[in-house]
Amino acid sequence: MATVDMLEIAGILREVAATEILPRWRNLAVGDVQKKSKAGDLVTVADHAAEIALAARLEAALPGSHVVGEEAVAADPDVLQLFAKSEPVWVIDPIDGTRKFAEGEPTFDVMVALVVGGRPVAGWIYAPAENTLYLGEAGGGAERHVEGAITPIRAQAGLALADLEGILGSGAFTSRGLSDPSAVRDRFRGYVRPTCAGHNYGRILSGESHFMINFSTHPWDHLPGHAIAGAAGFHAARHDGAPFDPLDRLGGVLVAPTRELWDEIHSLLLT
Repeated sequence: MATVDMLEIAGILREVAATEILPRWRNLAVGDVQKKSKAGDLVTVADHAAEIALAARLEAALPGSHVVGEEAVAADPDVLQLFAKSEPVWVIDPIDGTRKFAEGEPTFDVMVALVVGGRPVAGWIYAPAENTLYLGEAGGGAERHVEGAITPIRAQAGLALADLEGILGSGAFTSRGLSDPSAVRDRFRGYVRPTCAGHNYGRILSGESHFMINFSTHPWDHLPGHAIAGAAGFHAARHDGAPFDPLDRLGGVLVAPTRELWDEIHSLLLT
């Protein structure tokens, strides 16, 4: 497995956020925000600048590695084929939650994963405006860093369905022919609507929420969170139970504290 210094990479995220992202937050000109091909999907000059800076720094930190960035894939979808190579691949979401960033809200993240053989082995999620960092490495555990305080992250044991708060959007189920989750809401503590991917994983990792169901499968949205959640002992997989595949656009995502709870949630909401 590729070896990197977890704190060195965290430092790269912090430095790029400080130089390329935060100076532009709440300071964007009209021409600095553009629409991408998908309706409602935005990109800013900060997204592009941060991805370029992160790619250069990360490749230098791990010689021989490749980079798959969200904006690079938007320009050339064939970049995704780098996942098929044997060398390590960095996955970059320079600003997850670009719309919130462009609106001046603090709920956006810089996300990076290190992938080897198609599987995430390390991940970082950094919320610059909130100075909150999550990181995790396979076999090395996971941590939450807030204002200098470091807290180990571990999936909660001994939970029952009634203890769980889920992150999900009901419309995504009914539009795919699945039952409305409200029909079994009383089996859980409750549901909250999803926000950006980084903050969704942050809620899971901090224990604010306990499981998440998502139907999008963009690798930059999920590989960082899957790496950290896996390092913390959560069970994260596609809806069919297979490991997340960065080249699969249809598999969906379910993250839960344990495999047993994953199975129970799946039987209630995804069958």
